[in-house]
Amino acid sequence: MAGRILLLMMVLALVLTGCALATKAPPIAHAGPDVRVRIGETVSYDGSQSRDPDGGEIVYYQWKITAAPEGREAEMGVVIREGEHEATWTAASPTGEEDLGQWIIELKVTDDEGRSATDDMVLTVVR
Repeated sequence: MAGRILLLMMVLALVLTGCALATKAPPIAHAGPDVRVRIGETVSYDGSQSRDPDGGEIVYYQWKITAAPEGREAEMGVVIREGEHEATWTAASPTGEEDLGQWIIELKVTDDEGRSATDDMVLTVVR
């Protein structure tokens, strides 16, 4: 009897382990650290620490403005960079006085199974 219970417990453990292995996890987006720059300085965007914990790969990156300083709200929703090789890139920061303040930049990553995740970075532009 004890042997049969042990056998049943082992089978149950194998079934549960198989179910856990079959579960696919969404990717983990990492937009990098918040950045503070002066008007016109170069900004480095780095989503290279994004990963797919179930062993897949990140196949698409999209960087989008989700919040902007007062008076620049029309920029919200604008995709500023996207593509399969856009994990890291550099660009000049905004260049006008009207660009001073905090911008929130969202990184959306998509894995090879179509799952996605997002993370934000804050770009603060100062004089």
